[in-house]
Formats: sequence, structure tokens, C-alpha cells
Amino acid sequence: MPALIAGILTIAAAVAADLPDVEAAIPAPVKALGQPAMLEFPGGIRMAVSAATEEAQAHVLQGLNHLHGGWEFEASRHFAAAMREDPECLLAHWGMIMCLLNPTPETSEARIAASERMLELIEQGKGTELERGYAYGLVKYIEEGPAGAANAFHKVATRFPNDLQAAIFAALFKRGGFDEAGDATPDQERAEKDLLALVEKFPQSPVPLNALLFIRAEARDLTDSLELAQRLTRLVPDYPPFTHLLGHYQWRCGQHAMAASSFGKAASQYQEWMKQQNVSVADCPEWAKAECYRVVALASKGDFKTALAAAREVAATPLSAERPASPGSRFLLWEAKTLPARLLLHGDARGSTKDATASLPKPADLKKLHEHSLAYWWIDGLRFALEARRLLEKNDLLGAREVLEALGRHSDSMSKMRTFATASGEISFFSRAFRSLEVLASELRGQVAMAGPAAGRETAYNWFSAAADRQHPATLLLPPSILTPMATRLGEFHLKAKRPAEAVEAYQRALAAFPNDTGVLSGLKTALEAAGKTTEAAETAAKIEALKNENPER
Repeated sequence: MPALIAGILTIAAAVAADLPDVEAAIPAPVKALGQPAMLEFPGGIRMAVSAATEEAQAHVLQGLNHLHGGWEFEASRHFAAAMREDPECLLAHWGMIMCLLNPTPETSEARIAASERMLELIEQGKGTELERGYAYGLVKYIEEGPAGAANAFHKVATRFPNDLQAAIFAALFKRGGFDEAGDATPDQERAEKDLLALVEKFPQSPVPLNALLFIRAEARDLTDSLELAQRLTRLVPDYPPFTHLLGHYQWRCGQHAMAASSFGKAASQYQEWMKQQNVSVADCPEWAKAECYRVVALASKGDFKTALAAAREVAATPLSAERPASPGSRFLLWEAKTLPARLLLHGDARGSTKDATASLPKPADLKKLHEHSLAYWWIDGLRFALEARRLLEKNDLLGAREVLEALGRHSDSMSKMRTFATASGEISFFSRAFRSLEVLASELRGQVAMAGPAAGRETAYNWFSAAADRQHPATLLLPPSILTPMATRLGEFHLKAKRPAEAVEAYQRALAAFPNDTGVLSGLKTALEAAGKTTEAAETAAKIEALKNENPER
């Protein structure tokens, strides 16, 4: 494929002089661990790999399967093993860079070194034409972003129509996601169509199936895809990323007990891996992610007491003192350390704001971490929101408004940190938190209006509508950061205004976003009773009890 890689060679000529050695291209956290374990991937990636030894080939294949499974850290360990076994293995270097596409302070130098080495290997003519095509696609991603990569991998897939990976990467980079209304973009629809065709062509392979489920995970309704998620875990049982993905689909479909069970299973699988491989939470944010999602599933099921206890337990997980900027430490700061407060904020019990505020990391402790993470912007924003809620509970509306003005100024200052968040590898956390603070601010302004003079209460509707419109399904297989569907506030507004029919409609909208959430169902039951729909109210009450008593083992 000479025409496809001509642009790469120009870049490669400039890096050959002072080529980094292999160890420089391996992140320090990976170097600190031993050899990774080999797993079975039935129906996984099987391809010829240009490598000096069978061991290098085996590690590359393991790395590829983990990469497609979304477990980049474990994939990077296998690519590192292959690089050490064969320093001239092009695909191993390519795989390492793919694992480090979102660089962090711990991995940025290794990413640069691996990129320089890969370009030099291309210059030397290493790798097959197909492997060099993969490298071409990666370079186009770095140069031009997802659109350039999609076009490049499409060319590779056209040249090699029987290669599964190139077609998958073409679809993944092509996907356009969902618009503000929650509808799939045209590019998203085409990517899903391409991946579905690959699923049908390779029915025993988990690779295209996982890719399809991953890009669909933010859709408004996942009901029709739940069976596919179940099929994935049957194809590769006991693989924690797939177990977690199943839990996500179960939660989004309202199967909260099943979801809690799946997340608990995924967390146990990650714990077992950490124990066997001598890995800490610093390198396994996935464990904390599964635990946090389990908490949310328990809360959705109506088991608030168990959820809060579990939230406090995962929040108590200590940060790595030696590696405060590690993926695990950052996840704990952004997600786990704030989970008890967010859960209590969701619970709406009067007086719980004091406990919620006390559960957040103290400002003095956060100050020590400012240079390692931007999570303090999120945590301090939550502190403002909780203070506004506390004042609102005391009916101090003026004080609550003043705090909300301060929250607005805080958000304005936070928005100026977006470029730094991108450079430091925290843009996903940052964007999620920023939008969540916008949602909370709108919700609280609506609640202040509701508590104020009757003449101004109608403005609450606009604030609650804004909060509901800003709330979208979480990305990256994460649970929602705001655990209350904002459409419930519209339901409460209509109930207070004695418009039960509109309240029923609002609660049904909330259920579309958070299916079978027992808190939403309780509000719906109240609205149905107010509307005189006693039969439907009784059915809803029975459903609530059934969900609370649901046993996933049955």
C-alpha cells in the first residue's frame, strides 16, 4: 500500500537520529509489573503477526483482544511484552500507541517514544502491508482526528476485505454519536449498520459485537440491544469489561437487581485480577467504576441504605500517595469520593445535606492534589450546590440565591480550564462534571423559585425544563453523575400546581431516562392518584414492591 503511507515516511525521516530505546516507549506503571497473564478469547482476534518469536506474536494477539475489549492498561502490558521480545515488531508499537491515545502525565513520554519508534520501523520497511496500513490509520488519527482515521481505515478495509479489525476501526472512528435530542447522527447510523453487518458475518466473534454495543451505549433506548449484551458475555464468560457492559445495559433497561449483580461480579473479577497480577487500584479504575455503578443500581432498585453504605466504602478507598495522577487516583477523586454526597443529594431527605457536605474531601486535602488533578473544580462545585440546598431547606432563599450566583462564577472560571483538562488527559471527567454542575444549578434555581412567592413560581418550570434538557445518558459506560432524572422535578412542579395529568407525563418522561427507578415510580404513583387513576396507581405500587424485592438469582 505504498500510496497510503507516503505521508508517514516524510515524518519518519526526522526521528531516526536519536531513536528512544524500547524501555522509553513503555509507561512506568507497566514496567513496574511482571509478565501479564494469558487469557482465552474464543472467537477473538486471530491474525498473522510480523514478529521474531511466537511469544511476541502471542502477546500482540492478547493485546489486540484486550484493546478491543476496552481494557487498555492490560493491553499495554501485552504490547510491552511483545516489544521487549521483538523491538522491531511494528504491530506491538502500534498497539502501545493505541492504548495511550488519551495521554496522561504518567504516559505522555512513553507515547512520544513509542510513536517515534513506530515511525522509524515504518521507514525501515518493517511489518506487512496490512500492519503498515494500521499504522497509517493511527497517524491519520493523530494528524487529522477521527474523520481522517475513519477514511484511512476504510481504505485499509477495502484493500483487505477479509480483515476484521480494519473494518471495525473504520466504523469506530466514523461514529458520530448522538445529538442534543438523543437521536443518532447519520454517521452514527452508518457506523452501527457497518458493525451490525460484521456481527452477522462473524457471529462467534465478540470483537464486532462489543464494538457495536459500546457505540450504542448512550442511545435513549437500549431495550432491543440487551440480548446482544447477554450474548457477548456468553461468548466470553468472566471477562470483566464485558460483564460491566452487560450491567450497563441491564441498568439502562431497568433491570436494576440484575445490573447490581453484574457490577458486583465485574468488581470481583477485577479484584481477582489485581490480586493475581499484584496490581493496585492506581492501575485499575475499572474496579472502582464497577463498584460505583453497583451503588447506583442499588439506589435505583430502592435499596438506599445498602447503596449508601457501599458508596461510603468505595469512597474510603485511599489514593495512591506515590501516584496521585494515576488513572485509579483520578477516578476515585472525580467519581468515588463524590458518590456518597451525590447519593445523599439524590435522596432528598431534609438534613442530609450536612452529611453530604461532610462526606466530600476537605479543601485542605484537595489543595495538595491541585497539580495532579482538576477534580477539585467538581468537588468545590458540589460544595456550592450542597450549601444552596442547605439554605433552601432553612427557607433562606436570599442566601441560596447568593450561593447559586457564586456557583455560576465558579462554573465560569471552571470553563476556562477546559484546554488544560484536554492536555492533562482529564477532559472526559471534566466535561461530565461541568455539565452536571449546569444541571444542578438549573435544578436548584427552580427549587428556589418553587419555594418563593407565588407570583414567581411559574419560572421554576423553565429552570426544571433546562435541567432536564441538559441531562443526557452518561458516556464511557459510566453511571449518571446526577442520580435524579430532572424530569421528576417537572412532575413535582405540576403536582404542586394541581396539574396531575401533566405530572404523570413528566414522570413518564423521567422513566424513559431512568427505567424502573423506584423513586420515579413513587412520584408517578402519587401523580396517578391525584389524577384519579386508582387502578394504574395500584399497579405502580405493586411494581415498586416487586422491584425492591427482586432477586437476580431467581
